[in-house]
Amino acid sequence: MNGFEEYFAMGGDGRFIWSAYAVAALVLIGLAVASVWSYRARRSEFNVLQELDGGTPRSDDGNP
Repeated sequence: MNGFEEYFAMGGDGRFIWSAYAVAALVLIGLAVASVWSYRARRSEFNVLQELDGGTPRSDDGNP
């Protein structure tokens, strides 16, 4: 068990290293969520514009 504690402590710098990993993970998750929200909003707007133009809107799953 002491080996794991030493590994996670990383010579006393573990709190800085692991907090940097946590911040990076949160940023990446935030970017992924923002991308999905943006895609859904743009897809919805596209479908509305296509309906106004008289076309057949595509489904939200990407298939025509």
